[in-house]
Amino acid sequence: MNSINPWELKKKVLPQHTDHAGVMWHGTYLNWLEESRIDSIGKAGLQYIELLNKGFEMPVYKVEIKYLIPIMIGEEIIIKSFFIKSKGPRIKVNSKFINKKNKINAEASVDVVLINKETFKVVRKRPHFIESYLNILSKAS
Repeated sequence: MNSINPWELKKKVLPQHTDHAGVMWHGTYLNWLEESRIDSIGKAGLQYIELLNKGFEMPVYKVEIKYLIPIMIGEEIIIKSFFIKSKGPRIKVNSKFINKKNKINAEASVDVVLINKETFKVVRKRPHFIESYLNILSKAS
């Protein structure tokens, strides 16, 4: 994915994250990917509410998840995320779900875009304050 240090979020699989067989439900991956992105942005110094208050939003444009090893109830997982900034409007976040044995349970790629909240139009020239946080995010934790 990337040779830089990732942003990390630790999670534990609780009953509400699983199906009846105790396997983590596919929707939980999406929730955790969102939480991981918001957590990383916050650790870089930008609280997501600040972004919203300035009239912007970062919706998901595209998601791809490879489920490699089932994640079971009770497991502790680290989500390691890498932000990849491009010159275009998309921001790619590659993530790995890693268990305590250092095995990769799943890999995900999420593309987000910056939009103007009032017009819902993609912002092609990102404001300087957002660009500076993306530089921090793409250089890792």
